[in-house]
Amino acid sequence: MPTDPQIPRPSRLPGWPLVVLAALAAFRAVALPPHSAGLPGHRTLLRHVTLCDPSSGSALPDRDVLWSGGRVLRVAAGGSLPPRGAAVVDGRGLWAFPALADAAVFLGLEGRYPGVSEPSSAGDSLRAQARSGMDSVLDLNSDRGFIREARKLDAPGVLPRALFAGALFAAPGGWRVPGQTPWAADIAEVQEPADLADPWSRAVRFGDQAIFADVDGGPGGLAIPLPVLKTLGALARSRGLPFIVGTGSAGRALAALAAHPDALLGPLTDADGDTTLARAMLTSGCAYIPAVGSVLDAFPPGPQRAWLRSLPASAALPPAVLGEITDPANRAEWAAHWTRMGVDPGRIAAGLRFLADAGVRLVFGTGSGLPLVFQGWGAEAEISQWTRCGLSPSSILVAATVASHRFLGLEGGRIAPGEPADLLLLAEDPFRDPAAAARPRAVFLDGVQAVPGPAGPPW
Repeated sequence: MPTDPQIPRPSRLPGWPLVVLAALAAFRAVALPPHSAGLPGHRTLLRHVTLCDPSSGSALPDRDVLWSGGRVLRVAAGGSLPPRGAAVVDGRGLWAFPALADAAVFLGLEGRYPGVSEPSSAGDSLRAQARSGMDSVLDLNSDRGFIREARKLDAPGVLPRALFAGALFAAPGGWRVPGQTPWAADIAEVQEPADLADPWSRAVRFGDQAIFADVDGGPGGLAIPLPVLKTLGALARSRGLPFIVGTGSAGRALAALAAHPDALLGPLTDADGDTTLARAMLTSGCAYIPAVGSVLDAFPPGPQRAWLRSLPASAALPPAVLGEITDPANRAEWAAHWTRMGVDPGRIAAGLRFLADAGVRLVFGTGSGLPLVFQGWGAEAEISQWTRCGLSPSSILVAATVASHRFLGLEGGRIAPGEPADLLLLAEDPFRDPAAAARPRAVFLDGVQAVPGPAGPPW
């Protein structure tokens, strides 16, 4: 267990043994036993760890990291920082990495297919996100009841911070999967600017931290007319909120840029070689949230199969999750859906590579909650697919940390003095395998150990 700074002082012990015992207790490093956790405001010293900086791509061996009150205080050479009452964590053989942020999740969905995407528990969803290394997530499609439930659970150091767009904008018939029942979400059907003054109330809808508009769903053109889209963009800018437009079409994406979105949420199915779109995104500063794992992982061989084979015998998946992932008919039906929609996995991968090579800023978003992308699995699926698409470990890790935090208007993405003490302990080098960042050995949020336990899958 972490060292307790309040060491008992039995009155009948002579002075010098007490000093020795206190010194031994203070310097005793713990190896993260199950269910150990720091307390808010308590000091923690992580010793002899390899410190990773995604921005520079550097991994500095044998470092000490000291934090208190949820903030990193000092970083120094290994063994050089005295405990002075701090709980001590032995980082030998581990990598310290900044916690991740996800700019596109669907916390209110379980990710089942076919049939229904059923509402999930806010607590279960957020705990799964923490286990996959997240300190922050932006939810794009939860109803108000789910949001109220999630906010009641707000507990620094225990769960990731949850931001909410609060509504999904879609034209009638838009953003539906054939065979799925309607999602339990606040979906605004907007066709005219006057729709934004509907009794459902702008004030309620946009009391949150982002605006998300989906422009697919029609036979051609933008499902949400451009004047409406521009109104939404102006509303987002007036409130300092990220404005995200979702589409799978490069043509619609190009048209939507007239509304000045901060990011396009994909995956774009036909952006490979589209220099016009790439130039327009660069000119406007629009980022790309690929969310390719929600599509590409449906097409075997997906990373889930290899991941399942690698699980230790002691790692038990929930039966429902295991059945959903491994059912060949289930995966085949989901892949067949994308085939009917004209989705070409090769073009999605090529488009991501093309936009990344063109210099378009990438922001990490997993689509967790979409069919077969279970809460807590999305990060590993997304990172694995970016790797398969040919992106470098550095570009992937920057997108998942610094870029995603900045896009959401949050601190984070670095382990340095003054930064939040949101960090991961990894059993593998993330610069060799970026997906290791989604398999943390332990997670500290606001300086508190939220996810202890042995290395293993994020369940």
